[in-house]
Amino acid sequence: MCLFFRWWQKSSRDSSNPENSTTCRHFTIAEIRSATNNFDQALIIGRGGFGNVYKGKFPKHRSPVAIKRLNQGSNQGLREFQTEIKMLSHLRHPHLVSLIGYCQDAAEMILVYDYMARGTLREHLYDYDSSNNQQPLSWNKRLEICLAAARGLHFLHTENVIHRDVKSTNILLDDDWIAKVADFGLSKDGPNGSHVTTDVKGSLGYLDPEYYMSQWLSQKSDVYSFGVVLLEVLCGRPVIKRRIENRQEESLVIWVKSCYQDGNVDLTVDPALKGTIGQKCLDKFVEVALSCLNDHGKERPFMKDVVKGLECALSLHLTGGKNNSDDVAVSFTVLVGHDYDDHSRGVVMTDSQCTITTTSSNAATTTTTTTTSTTTSNEEEKALVLHGVFSHLGNPTPTYLSVCTDK
Repeated sequence: MCLFFRWWQKSSRDSSNPENSTTCRHFTIAEIRSATNNFDQALIIGRGGFGNVYKGKFPKHRSPVAIKRLNQGSNQGLREFQTEIKMLSHLRHPHLVSLIGYCQDAAEMILVYDYMARGTLREHLYDYDSSNNQQPLSWNKRLEICLAAARGLHFLHTENVIHRDVKSTNILLDDDWIAKVADFGLSKDGPNGSHVTTDVKGSLGYLDPEYYMSQWLSQKSDVYSFGVVLLEVLCGRPVIKRRIENRQEESLVIWVKSCYQDGNVDLTVDPALKGTIGQKCLDKFVEVALSCLNDHGKERPFMKDVVKGLECALSLHLTGGKNNSDDVAVSFTVLVGHDYDDHSRGVVMTDSQCTITTTSSNAATTTTTTTTSTTTSNEEEKALVLHGVFSHLGNPTPTYLSVCTDK
């Protein structure tokens, strides 16, 4: 305990000064202004509560860069800025966005990244511009993107880092469609295997219900959020959808779980993908996604298991549902009932009772659960829309098998 406390004190002191980050460069405000043509509005490629993102070019840097400029007076603070620098200066992986440098000059707080030409994953799921000949992503491409992002998150977790704001706008795509996890301003680190008690921060629709209710943040909180992203990829729709006829909000998670319970999971597939997904591949993908969305963290897989499950889904897709003996994946447990109030997910549903058969490593078990939810008030919703990252990231315990099985 004493050793950890001393390590934490030293880490806190070191992280308070971005100059201690040795693997990224400090830019002057003059260099930033030159790279962005004095923050030319025509170079803006993204906007958010944090400020603007500009496409820039440095004379000695062959490739374009993305330059995030924090609004003066923004709710995003110095701590998030420093966390981003600390994390990305010391974490390097093919599926994490690369931080080139930063600028902290007078009142300016600016981050410089590799330019990700294809933008965010969300833009290619349901925010794309069909009038600009932009086509929806193929299922094969979606699987590859999910697998790459999962590998990035798995790497973070092996480094004892919790992202805390995993969402489709924090998964960026380069010119070759390689996915990279971005935005680490809310990230936490700490000893392996622990949880962190902290104020709840994140994005509406992606928040782990266990974290929301208990303020216990763990790696499994990232797993839950990633499960929501997997459903976005499958369904091609937002995590929270407002119904025009009754002005109520519908949660993507609750909708997919309801369809799963009724045996109608095929209805959740993005219409653009109809007829392109084999049944075995679909079953495996849904199994992985819903296991990530179990209400309790200990019922969710680790990211290493999610990676294996997605590898299996991709293998099933590429082989037309046939598995080789060397294929490796994971069997997941899906628990569809909700122990937490669903007001944290912004959903309105009627009470219902269902009987579900789930498979563990030992035997099939039958569980009867009651699903209840309430209406989210404006005040509650405002409480949920917490400060985003400096960006535009008696329960059965399942056993996970390293076998890819045909179901």
